[in-house]
Amino acid sequence: MFKLTTLVLLTVPALAAPAVAAPSVDQPPTLVARYNFDGGAVAGKISDLSGKGSSLTVRSADNGTVAINTEGAGRYASFPALCPTTGTCGRALLEAPNAPDLNPGIRTFRWAASVRVTAAQLRGKANIMQKGLAGAASVWKLQLTGKTGRAQCIMTGKGTGQTFSATSAKPVADGAWKKIVCERSATSLSISVDGEAGAKVTIPATLAVDNTMPLRVGGPNFGASSDMYHGQLDDVYIQVG
Repeated sequence: MFKLTTLVLLTVPALAAPAVAAPSVDQPPTLVARYNFDGGAVAGKISDLSGKGSSLTVRSADNGTVAINTEGAGRYASFPALCPTTGTCGRALLEAPNAPDLNPGIRTFRWAASVRVTAAQLRGKANIMQKGLAGAASVWKLQLTGKTGRAQCIMTGKGTGQTFSATSAKPVADGAWKKIVCERSATSLSISVDGEAGAKVTIPATLAVDNTMPLRVGGPNFGASSDMYHGQLDDVYIQVG
């Protein structure tokens, strides 16, 4: 006699798949200031297109002015001519007030401008844009050298006085528009002109720029020997991150 055996099938719940971590995505840099001059100067102010509200104010000495000129569909800023070796002449710069967004600390930071200048418009250094002054706290700056007409990105660290500079591979003072980009990223400071890389120097990861000075474009101040810029300027912008 056969004995029937009943088979009982047990349902085992499926194990959940292990959670997969979402890939990390680098956040795009944040635009904290931009000036393209297409809107001109309204009541002596040039609007900040980043929406952060740091408008540039035209400041002048000895009846100098910043002219807004038209070329094609766009406009650009033109700074006063080079002063004679004797006497006085008009000087001008653009200034925005101090703001936290303009103090990068140790963060990745990019500052850039398009310039058009000739060798004849240079005598000594020419400061294109900067926050802070040499010898006073910390600084980030874009300038042109007087001897070779090359572009330089410069940073001086807060509390250390250490200064680092990255220089373009070629001169930029040839009368053609040049886009100059400075970038601080972690432990490096680099420069490029129209996409061509220049020097890249190592800087301390702890190097910080944080000061109470305004942003100045076209010169550091109106001192007797200030390094004023005498060329043309367009599409100035600053990014963090």
